[in-house]
Amino acid sequence: MVLAAVVVVSALVQALTVLGDPVPTSSLGFAGLVAASAAALVIALWITASTALDVADGKASDALGRAWRRPRVLMWCVALTLVAVALAILFPLLPIIVILVALLVLPAVADGQQNPFRAASATVRQSPGRCAIAAVVTIVAYVLAWVVALVLGFFVTGVVAAFVTWLWFGANTAALLILWSRLYRRAAMLRRHSAAGSPTGRGLGDDVRDSS
Repeated sequence: MVLAAVVVVSALVQALTVLGDPVPTSSLGFAGLVAASAAALVIALWITASTALDVADGKASDALGRAWRRPRVLMWCVALTLVAVALAILFPLLPIIVILVALLVLPAVADGQQNPFRAASATVRQSPGRCAIAAVVTIVAYVLAWVVALVLGFFVTGVVAAFVTWLWFGANTAALLILWSRLYRRAAMLRRHSAAGSPTGRGLGDDVRDSS
């Protein structure tokens, strides 16, 4: 329910920012609309990334409360969004790189890892085949998302088009974050089982988690 609410509310906010078909200007009003759109995007990504890990853990209740207790996820979402925007200015397809990194890293951040890149690389090492398939699914979903957005632009315009487009983007983001969160959690469980069966009681991935 939390994920669905976040997707719908975020899409609604994004749709309202194009109400009246605003023209890009240097006015404070337009800057406010851009800021509202960016804030809605980042907050939605923050709550979705946090809740996706809870869904993977089977702890969907109080997911919103746990998201508020994970401010590092918000900081990472801000940083990743800025990098994605910068790359999009250079070439529209480049953000897929940031998206793949975000999908790998955010579950580890939500899980409290002090070194999420190390945890993400451990996930890839533990399940390379599954991660490769998930990466292909992510790329296909990214391309399809933009194709759907372009098609919608031909048949639907204005606030309705913006709402449906962002609804589609949000649903895809939620589904992908759940997929990658489950991959992360599965890899973590395999590392723990490997550690339990090793002579020393430790496995190769045991030092990935540096915080409780």
